[in-house]
Amino acid sequence: GGFGGGFGGVTTQQQLSGLLDLAQEERGGCKSKYAYFLDNHKKAVDTTRSGGHPLFYGDDNPLLQELRTVYDWMAQDRNASKISTRSFKQRLPEIHKKFPLLATNFKRMDANSDGWLEWEEFLHFCLHDLRLQKMMRRARAITVYGVDAGGLRAFKDHTDPVHMCEAGIPPPILPWEVAHVVEWRIEGLSLSRRGSPVLYAGAQIRAGSSIASPPFRAAGICGHLRFYPKGFWTETQKRKKEGQPMGSDEVAAGLLEQDQNVWRPAPLPSPNSWCCLGVCAPAGTRLVLRFFVGDQKSGQRDCYWSPNVHASQLWSPPEPHTPEQWQPGDAVTVGVEILRNVDEKHTGLAVPRYMGQTSRLCRRPLMPEVGRGAAGSVLLGRSQ
Repeated sequence: GGFGGGFGGVTTQQQLSGLLDLAQEERGGCKSKYAYFLDNHKKAVDTTRSGGHPLFYGDDNPLLQELRTVYDWMAQDRNASKISTRSFKQRLPEIHKKFPLLATNFKRMDANSDGWLEWEEFLHFCLHDLRLQKMMRRARAITVYGVDAGGLRAFKDHTDPVHMCEAGIPPPILPWEVAHVVEWRIEGLSLSRRGSPVLYAGAQIRAGSSIASPPFRAAGICGHLRFYPKGFWTETQKRKKEGQPMGSDEVAAGLLEQDQNVWRPAPLPSPNSWCCLGVCAPAGTRLVLRFFVGDQKSGQRDCYWSPNVHASQLWSPPEPHTPEQWQPGDAVTVGVEILRNVDEKHTGLAVPRYMGQTSRLCRRPLMPEVGRGAAGSVLLGRSQ
């Protein structure tokens, strides 16, 4: 399984795992535009409350400086004070492509309904509108990025594709990428400790029940994740399995076969594990992937999706208890690393290599930039 080449020779499974581990370790240093906005939101609100002229707030806070850049980019004028409805509608395709959450909210931003979007109105909307913050948190919940042969990451934004082959379809694994990583950041989940119930948004989650992620687009497919905070099996099923002879499930599945040439199916989720993670994809999809829950990872799996649920689509960590380092209130990060889409025809079995920008353009041309972007801007920048 895996890929057949890369670093001047053969890309081994250990090298591929090392690249993905390095990319995950650097998650905090490289953020999506939604994570950047939410992480700097509170400090920006405090800065505006400290007083001063609104036009110069950006000198003291990076998020306010970004918002000022976005506003000037929409107005096409440096240090603009207001934008007319007509000008906003003329730039609507470009605004939707770069920052779609603003494109449909002109009336909400125009607080006095005079047909002009002033800088103070735009700033107040971005920092204090609860609906916008909710949409931001939902957009940040699922993050998809590609990892190339050098370990560098490139975020995938379906509204602002970088390459022409990513327009209108879920982004495929590019020839220089070794994997697509799908991260689901779960907030509001209170994990079980010492018999306490699992709570999600105030509701109790029982054993065998799951919560679903927003849909993701990666490796040429559209799917979603399912997380079982109390394990895959119900309490009744767990008691039934405890009464069975040890290893009966493994024997029935053929996992104890000694012959190395015999194909072995994936094991069922353990009834003693504290959680379980599953992937839902369209029927007929076949992926080579790995699961991860926090810092714990599964082995590589070759999964095929049918209308029914198969054991290879589920994985549970071996630990019976919630990790001690996870404190109440912390966000839980789970996801999958998609190493290959076996049935992806337009990408094929390309070998990931170190490629310069010229080689990448020859393989997959870039989408032309729409309008005049802002160099160095996080909110207006492209996904890579």
